[in-house]
This record gives sequence, structure tokens and C-alpha cells, in this order.
Amino acid sequence: MDQVRENLKDTLDHYEEREAQTQMFSSVRQALDEEKHLLIEAGTGTGKSLGYLLPAIYESVKQEQKVMVSTHTINLQEQLRERDIPMLTQVVPFPFKAAVFKGRGHYLCLRKFEHKINKREFATPKEDYFTAAQMIVWLTQTETGDDEELNLSGRGGDFWETVQSESESCLGRSCPWFRKCFYHRAKHEAGLSDIVITNHSKLFTDVKAAHQLLPAYESLVIDEAHHLEDVAGKHLGMHMKYFTLVHTLTRLFKDSRNGQLPMLRSQLSGHENSVQWGSMVDQMFPLAVEVKELWDRMSDALFGLLPERSDASPGETGQFSLRLKASQKPAKWQELQDLENQIYVTLGDLVRKGDKLLLEVKEDQDDYQSDSLITDITGLLKDLTTLKENLRFFMRMDDAKTVYWMEASGQFRSKSLQLYAVPVDVSAQLKDLFFDKKKSVVLTSATLSVDKSFQFMIEQLGLQEASENNRLLTSMLPSPFNYRDQALLVIPRDFPSVKGSVGDAHFVNMLVRSLAETAIATRGRMMVLFTSYKMLRQVYDPLKEALSGNDISLLGQGVDSGSRSKLTRRFQDAKATVLLGTSSFWEGVDIPGEALTCLAIVRLPFQPPNHPLVEAKSELLQEQKKNPFMKLSVPQAVIRFKQGFGRLVRTAKDRGIVIVYDTRVIEAYYGKFFLYSLPGPKMEHMLTEQMVPRITEWLEKPANEQK
Repeated sequence: MDQVRENLKDTLDHYEEREAQTQMFSSVRQALDEEKHLLIEAGTGTGKSLGYLLPAIYESVKQEQKVMVSTHTINLQEQLRERDIPMLTQVVPFPFKAAVFKGRGHYLCLRKFEHKINKREFATPKEDYFTAAQMIVWLTQTETGDDEELNLSGRGGDFWETVQSESESCLGRSCPWFRKCFYHRAKHEAGLSDIVITNHSKLFTDVKAAHQLLPAYESLVIDEAHHLEDVAGKHLGMHMKYFTLVHTLTRLFKDSRNGQLPMLRSQLSGHENSVQWGSMVDQMFPLAVEVKELWDRMSDALFGLLPERSDASPGETGQFSLRLKASQKPAKWQELQDLENQIYVTLGDLVRKGDKLLLEVKEDQDDYQSDSLITDITGLLKDLTTLKENLRFFMRMDDAKTVYWMEASGQFRSKSLQLYAVPVDVSAQLKDLFFDKKKSVVLTSATLSVDKSFQFMIEQLGLQEASENNRLLTSMLPSPFNYRDQALLVIPRDFPSVKGSVGDAHFVNMLVRSLAETAIATRGRMMVLFTSYKMLRQVYDPLKEALSGNDISLLGQGVDSGSRSKLTRRFQDAKATVLLGTSSFWEGVDIPGEALTCLAIVRLPFQPPNHPLVEAKSELLQEQKKNPFMKLSVPQAVIRFKQGFGRLVRTAKDRGIVIVYDTRVIEAYYGKFFLYSLPGPKMEHMLTEQMVPRITEWLEKPANEQK
């Protein structure tokens, strides 16, 4: 390891040895070596990814055993592939192999793509032809066949769904494209590698597929580990969208003449059994139409159960949500169950007829084109069977340990319907799947502790037993940054509180005025984090007007078009800009340097207490005689708050101000948990009118002259 650190200094001009990173090297190495689990919080600037990759490489090569590394975001996966692994290849004094292996849907299926462009089965030719042309050019350059390289959106994303790799429609070795298959190549490379980099989603998909997807591993490093519990719930539960069923049906039959089944009928037209087979396809079409009509009726009725939202106007993208309980079923639930039963029976009939047809054709036909179609149709029929069972599981609501709810947006109504059934507590499953089975699991993130304690994460993730049996190591590494000089946290103590309704006019007016004055003082370069999209919208127009005379522009998530990364890029490239963001901007946004000088946090990021999952978790804690607010709401909000604060200082040279407009941090008994969990910025509270002069003074004085 010492040799590597010397090599790092020689290879990288800007590499500086950091005590926290050195501590991380030894903690991770100890956990892997002693076959223990490790919770390690590493603040911004620690060099976390090298901190775990290096010992993982050593351990893997020494023991000749694979180490799996899992991230939450594809961004971090790409950073490890593009930046960290190539760098380590230069400095580690022995050869090692590392591979990135994503979920199957990220890889292009060449057989499906060939089939699609040869048949030209495009829905809206112009856009689909453009996507196909873009992909043909990409195919001459790509080595991975990974959709992340394409940046598809909208219809391009729909096109991708029809050509992505899927286990249900894979011909395996009998596919003529097998030797060039992107997915199987990635799987093969992962099998040969010492380090395999995957993501949390694939980790759980692998668990559900009885470990058939990822190569076998005994040691696991989980980065961005504060997301693990949330991802576990989504994957160990059930999630179904309106379009999941519709798209599957549409791929079988666009109409009576187009789609996978009519295409099979026309391919078989010269065969002696073609009339009989064609008739079987024709019998299936009305069944598909019937399922679609029943599903539309059922989705409309389910959407009708969602409560009327007083704060969501018809044109707004307000989210409706409703928790469902077996003990309090809505009045018309029996009618809905009757509809579900009709869907179940009709889909069963459709799948049975489809299976019978495919069996007959398979026995009689030996033609690659038909084989290819049969495989795709088999996959779609399997998908329909899964959807039918999922819908039944949701409608029965008979699992006491599961919370059931629906969501939809006011804008797209029943077409945006989503059904969820998620385990209330995944800690026992995480313990069973990972902490009991694996030799060593290392969990790391910049935000794992609350009030200098790991207890919240230990309970959420099912690590109590490991902790009691001395199988859990913990380490809290300080950031190498000097927060006292680099960050000033300001709280306007006389700021009004938001009473009840989000749209409190007095609060919004005061906020707009204060944000405008601060933005003028910081010449833009300001990011404002909201917990509610509605409040962001209320602030946007008056703030834009207030800033327009000062040549400061405004960007708002969901108001100005563009993804999170596009808005972030626009913000970085522009000189004087204020960026308003909600949920996804609280973390993973990296804006180093002077582009971001001021971060404003409007409200403490508590999850809405009436969110079905939060509500169910709270009920469970109450049953255990625990206080849900202190045991769940506060710790969750503190971790999110720490993530938000972490947007400001990204390098040792960054300086800036954080304004917290929520006076509960100094007035409420739980406020100290938020402030004590931060990495030691200078904290001051003052009257709102004193803020701008203080901010101006602080920004103008060099760090070493600060009071």
C-alpha cells in the first residue's frame, strides 16, 4: 500500500496525501481481511472511491476472490470506470482486472435491433427513423452497447425498450449475434475480473433471480449506502405503472395487422398449417383488446379513488397519492376486484393460447426469423404472466408486512397511475441476504451518521446482530476541508415560519425579497433548495422579476426545460445565475469552484408525514413503543440536510455561504441534531436585515482574516 501511495504522488500532480484517506485504506482492508462488516462515513474531499477501491483490489488479488462494488447512481459508476480504475491501473504494482456490469436493460440486443430495422416496424416513422439512424452511427463506435452513451429521451426511450436486452427473450448461444452480444460480453468480462462495479438495483435484481445474474462474490463494497434501504424496498416489493401493461400488449398487437403476433402470422403464411395458426393469432387479438379496455376502466376507477388535492390545479404536475389498507377498503373495491379478476382470467386465456401456438410452431419450424420472433413473443407472454400476478397481489392487500399505495399526477391522470406494494421494514431481509451470507460488507457514504452516531443506519439496515457480535466495525472520517474558514452558515432568526399551508403569502414575499438581495450581493452563483415543487413555482416569477434589472438570470427545475444535469451545466456555464431545485438537487450535484458561492435551504427536508411508506414505518415504530418523529423523521431529514449542505464545498479552495431560512434549527428541541451533524462550519444567527452586509463582508475578507 505504501508503494501505491508513492506511485500516486509520482503519477498525479495534484495528489496530496490525506490522513482521512489513509485511515480509510486501513479500515476497509481490516474489514475485508478479518471478514467483518464496516460502516464508514467519509466526508467530501476524503477521496472515498480510491479509499475503498485500493484495498478491494489488494484483497481480491491476494485471496483470488472477487470483490463486488455497488453504487446508487450510474454517474458514480461511470466516474469509477472513466477516472478511478484507469488511474489505479497505472499505480498498482501488479496487474488486476476491473469491469462495469449494469442491469441487462442498459445493453442493446443486436438481434432485436436487426429485426426492428429490417422489418421497419416503427410507430411514428420520423422520430423512430431518427433514433435508429443515431444508433447505427453509434454502433460503429461503441464497445459496450450501453444506452448511457446515447442520452435517449422521450420517444427515443420508448424505442430503446423494444431493442434492449432481456432475459426472457434471449436466444443465448443459439443467437447468430451471440459472439458479438454486448450483454454476454459484459457478463463474461465481469466473470474474469477481480473487481466488478455494479449498482444497487442490479444487486437486488440478482438476489431475486437466485444469484444467476452477477458472478459469485463473498465481499461487497456499497458506496452511496444511505440509499440502500430505499432501493431494497423498491426491489423487494412490487411497482407497476399503467404503461407497463399497455406497452407489453401493444408490442404483441399494435392492431390486428401490426405487432409481433401479426408479424409471426405473416412469416408463417406459406406453411401448411398457416391457416390454423393464423386463426389462433386472430382469436388472441380480441383478448388483447379486451384486456386493454378492462385495464383502462380499472385505471380510471383507481385514479378516481385518489383524493382531490386542493393545492394542485388541473394543469399542474401535482402528485396525488393514496395509501390502501386491507382493513379500510374503499367503498367500490369489490367492483375493482371484479375488474381485476376479468383481467386475470382474460390475460390467462391470452397467454395460454399464445403458449400453445408457439409450442406448435416451434416443433414444426426451423427458421431463424421465426425463432427470433418466437423468443420475443415468449418473453412478452412471460411478462404478462408476471404483471397479472403482481396486479392480483396488489388488489388482495393481504400481506400485513407490506404497505400498499397508488400515485398519479394531476396532469396525466390515470395514464400516470403507479401501484406500489413495498415491505415496511427491509432490515431483516438485508440481514438475511447480505450480512449473514457475505464474509464482509463495507458500507460507505458522506452521510451515514446522525448526531455523530451510526445507530439509525444500524437499525435501518439490519446490522444490530453484527454490532452485538463484534462483527461490525465503524469509522467516522472527518473531511480534510477547513469548514470553519471555508463555510459560513447563516440563520435569519426573525424569519417567519411557514404555517400549515405551503403557500403562505407572507413567507413567500419575505423569501423572494431576501433571496433577491442575497443574489445581488453574491452576483448570482446561488443555488436554492426547496422541499416542495409548489413553493418553487410560487417563488420563480417574482424572483425572476426582482433579479431581471440586475442582469442575474434564473433557472428553475421543472419550469425551465432540461434534465438535472443540463440545468447544472447551464448554471455552471452562465456568469450570474440563480438555480432553484427540489428533491434531486439535494444530492449528487457537483459544482466545484466559484460557480456556486451561496446555498440557500428554504425548509428542513422532512419527508411528508402522510407519505404512505413514512406513515406505515411510523405505525410500526409506535407498536414498538418508539417515537417515530425522533426515530425516523428527524434522522432521515438530517441525512438529507447534510447532503444538501455538501453541495457547497467541493474542493479545498471553495468558499461560500449557506443560509437556512427554517428557524426550527435554532428554535425547536431537535434543531441541534441538524446543526451538530454538519462538519463544523462557522455558524451565526442574526436579523434578516443584517444578513446581506455580513455575507458581503465575509466574502470580501480572505479566509485567514475572518473573525
